[in-house]
Amino acid sequence: MNLVWLRNDLRLEDNPALHYASKQGEVCCVYTVTEKQWLEHDDAPAKIMLWRDRLLALSDELAKKNIPLKIINVDYYNDISAELFSLIEKLNVDNLFFNIEYPLNEKKRDKHIIGACEARGITVHIYHADVIHPPGRVTTQNNTTYHVYSPFARQWRKQLDISQLDVMRAPAKQKKIPCESDNIETHWHCYDREYRDDLWLPTTKAVQQKLKRFAESNIEQYKALRDIPSIPGTSTLSPYLACGAISVRQCIAAAREHSENWLENTWVNELIWREFYRHLIDIYPHLSRSENFKATKNPIPWQNDERQWQAWCKGETGYPIVDAAMKQLIQTGWMHNRLRMVVAAFLTKLLLIDWRKGEAFFMRYLVDGDYASNNGGWQWAASTGADAAPYFRIFSPERQSQRFDPEGKFIKKLLPELSDLDKKSIHTPSSDQRKACGYPEPIIDYKFARQRALDGYASAMGKVKTDSE
Repeated sequence: MNLVWLRNDLRLEDNPALHYASKQGEVCCVYTVTEKQWLEHDDAPAKIMLWRDRLLALSDELAKKNIPLKIINVDYYNDISAELFSLIEKLNVDNLFFNIEYPLNEKKRDKHIIGACEARGITVHIYHADVIHPPGRVTTQNNTTYHVYSPFARQWRKQLDISQLDVMRAPAKQKKIPCESDNIETHWHCYDREYRDDLWLPTTKAVQQKLKRFAESNIEQYKALRDIPSIPGTSTLSPYLACGAISVRQCIAAAREHSENWLENTWVNELIWREFYRHLIDIYPHLSRSENFKATKNPIPWQNDERQWQAWCKGETGYPIVDAAMKQLIQTGWMHNRLRMVVAAFLTKLLLIDWRKGEAFFMRYLVDGDYASNNGGWQWAASTGADAAPYFRIFSPERQSQRFDPEGKFIKKLLPELSDLDKKSIHTPSSDQRKACGYPEPIIDYKFARQRALDGYASAMGKVKTDSE
């Protein structure tokens, strides 16, 4: 018997572990529910409910292939071993197959399981299903890891072989085996905060249709439209990538089919960024410990003002574009990519609140929460990460708002109390307008906050003189 351990790869097609296991004979799948571990990892209830519904859909698809799905429900990763080997013994498993996850806790979990399998004479087969180039393959001429994205991306493209984009087929239907699938819902608690299943249907058909629509209609306009939050200019496929309902290979294959200059397409570039962060999280364990990627000469002078922190969390900062973005996150479990940068820069630079607090908050709400990408994005904003924004690059919320939501359409949708304001004042309402709308005053003065950040970061970076733009 061949056992496939499913993780963030909840799909039939382009699933290397499932594909190769089915080539070797009878297959059974297992999924491990570890709710207390997820809680420690700040995984959003909305994301966990999408995982559950995606697993329910996948269970039906597996059943049509006569592949049973077993559920192991334990608290933590450390508890998996006993239950997994009990199942392995019961099914008389000879081979265990799984696709690799890169954060540190997951790697420790897998190392333990692999060692225990080897001691029992069980062969383990592992695959890189979440990247095109496995970590450690895209390196400098000195065989070191890239810390800057652009040369990484050039080398990534240079090393790409078209055969790497061949999408693996779903397994063939197998003969029925004497093993019944478990009832997923009895093994999985429900959460108070459901995800927006009107936005992210969990079925494979819905996932593939969303990819197809984007590739056919939007991918060529993605570069021009992706920064405008009031229009559907992005793919919104990230929740599906996070749970593995779709693979990065399927995405790039779709880009290749529908974009003339697909390898240089801006959307593909974003997928390479995703892979860049996966390489870093795999190679540098300290990132999984919430440490700065780059050490600073002196500590960054975080203020961590509790009142300002709560205002940011609630979308009550008095900066309309920031508040609208936070309302979008709270209401939908998703935030437009440009706005993720805006609110992260606002928190870390203008409020001088530790990026780790923002990183964890995002994970607790995002239906597409992805540790490597979220960590990379927050450290980029805080100027502590690989290829991060220079410390003196400080976004003006007003300028970002004027540039990317010039008519205030996005702001008015998420902050209806401001819907009567004109397109000029919507970005920075006057005190009288704020009172009339019941909208708060800014929690901090931009000029003061900007200079404070420049001075504080200059000191942290060991600069003698403050730089500015």
